[in-house]
Amino acid sequence: MKTEKFITSFFMLNIILAVILVYSMKSDGIISVFEDIFYSKKVSAGYMTFSPELLGSSFKRDSETDRNEGYNRIFTETNIQRRYLTGISAVPPVERAGLIVKIMGKSGDGMCLDGKDIVEKIDMTEHRKGCSKDFAEVFSVLANYTGLETRMVKNDRHYGVEIFDGKKWFFIDPYYAIIPFDDNSHPLSFTNMADRISKKRHVRLECVGGNDHCFAGKPTESHPYFAERSDFASVYVLMGNNIFGILKKETITPLKPKFVYTFAPYREVKPHWAHLITDTENTTHLRKIVVSFMMLWICLFLATDIVFPVYFIYSKLNQRKK
Repeated sequence: MKTEKFITSFFMLNIILAVILVYSMKSDGIISVFEDIFYSKKVSAGYMTFSPELLGSSFKRDSETDRNEGYNRIFTETNIQRRYLTGISAVPPVERAGLIVKIMGKSGDGMCLDGKDIVEKIDMTEHRKGCSKDFAEVFSVLANYTGLETRMVKNDRHYGVEIFDGKKWFFIDPYYAIIPFDDNSHPLSFTNMADRISKKRHVRLECVGGNDHCFAGKPTESHPYFAERSDFASVYVLMGNNIFGILKKETITPLKPKFVYTFAPYREVKPHWAHLITDTENTTHLRKIVVSFMMLWICLFLATDIVFPVYFIYSKLNQRKK
């Protein structure tokens, strides 16, 4: 009887842990850690510099059908004008990126628009809704139409976009509407910026969102980047710009728990995040917690659903034999 109560208690604990695991998936920070654990691959710093052509088939792109369908909806159902994007296609990449940011929303409320398609995200970001991931996706889609090669990048808290200017990648943050530059006024890649911030080196952030943007006129040192330097110990880059395909998969099950449509639907258009650790000694606190919780949960799962039931059945069979 005591054994039965003991096993029942462990079963209940396992159920509670499963519920906690499901609801913890609402956190983008935790999702980021799980994406790292299950999907990302470790790469060298040099890999981050490869051009889309050099990356070849490993750089995922949207199908022609998804692109045509997506852009037709954008130009007919939102305030984005096809003529405007076509008109700025000849502008140099850095200036073009700034012009695109100017027609987007002026930062959001930090709440991610999970399960929304690109049209909904454009409408809602215009009204200052959404998180950095939503703004990065909207920017990527609009920039791709003008001929810019883009890919999403992130650390443990924030998303942005890198643009390939024909020679190198440079970073833009559509949420805060800034582009980082070095001391010689050269735009920095996300990896370069992360390295400088984590090592407390100088970075100049230039606001490209206009005077009405939230970061306009504020000193570089006041930016949240510099208050959370440890977040830049790890950086990630999405190997592709297949935003239409990814969002289409996400909207299939918008009412299910976030982990369902974050992992399961990504079979064909799964986000391939490459992970570069700029400081291997600096493992974020959140990652330690998530990994520890996963190990604890796996151990308890094995114990409650396999080891104890087998032992219980085995002991009952022995009792009957006696």
